[in-house]
Amino acid sequence: MFLGLPLLAAVTLATQSPDASPHRRADSTARAPAKSVTATHAAQPPVIDGRDDDAVWRQAPPITEFQEWRPSEGGLPKLPTEAKVAYDAGNLYVFVRAFDPHPDSIITVLARRDYFTPTDMVWLFLDSYHDRRTGFEFGSTRHG
Repeated sequence: MFLGLPLLAAVTLATQSPDASPHRRADSTARAPAKSVTATHAAQPPVIDGRDDDAVWRQAPPITEFQEWRPSEGGLPKLPTEAKVAYDAGNLYVFVRAFDPHPDSIITVLARRDYFTPTDMVWLFLDSYHDRRTGFEFGSTRHG
C-alpha cells in the first residue's frame, strides 16, 4: 500500500491550471507544458508519521496525474497514486500514498547508494527555478 510503481512528479508551487490537457506543437521536439500544483498553507505542521489525518492533509487537494518512469517513461501508472503538498514558513511537506492491492508482494533490495534496484520507488522533482532544467530531486524506496 505504501509505494507503487516508479513515478515522476514535477512539483512547483504555483496554481494548477484549469486546462490540464497537454498541448503539443507539430514538431517532434516539443515538450508538454509543465504541470503545477497548489501547495496548501499549513497553519500547524503535520505530524510526520505516515498518516494523513492531520488538518492540512484534509484541506490539501490530491494530486493524481503521474507518469511512469520505468519501465516505460511517460506511460500511465499501472496502480493509482495520490500526493498532497503543504508548506509553512520553513518547510515543504509532501504526502504520498501509492496504492498496491498486494503490498506483501512488494520487494525490497539492499543496494549501494545511487543504484536503481528492481523495487518500487517514488521520486519528487522540485523545479525551484521554474526552468524545467535545474532543481532538486528526492527519492525513496520501500523499506520494511
